Amino acid sequence: MHIFFKLLRPVDRPIESQFAILPILQPSGRLNSSHPKAYLATLYHNAALCDHCMDRIKGVWFRCVYCAKDLCDVCENLNSHAHNRTHFFYVFNVPVNTLIVAELDNLEGSPPVLNYPVYYS
Repeated sequence: MHIFFKLLRPVDRPIESQFAILPILQPSGRLNSSHPKAYLATLYHNAALCDHCMDRIKGVWFRCVYCAKDLCDVCENLNSHAHNRTHFFYVFNVPVNTLIVAELDNLEGSPPVLNYPVYYS
C-alpha cells in the first residue's frame, strides 16, 4: 500500500527519511483499479470523523502530518488553505487500521509523524 502526501506548493525542505515515515497501516480492503471512482464512493472510514463538518469520512481521508486534524475530501477542498500553511496532509484512499493511525496522534505532545518542517512560512 502506498500513502500519498498532498502538498499545496513546492517544499522548502525535501521529505527524506532512511526509515519509513509511517508504519504499515494494514489495509483491510483493496482499491478496484478498474473503477476507482466507484470504489471511493463506497469507501467509509468507520472511525474517522471530519474535523470540519463532523461527519464520518467517506471516500478520501486527509490527515495532517503534524497535528491530528482529519478532513473529508469535500472539506479538504474548502479548508486546506485555512489550515496552518506550514502543514500538509497525507491521503488515505483505502481502509486503514485506525488503531495504528490513532497512535500517530500528537494529542499528548508526542512528536508529529514528520519531525521537521518542509515549509518555512
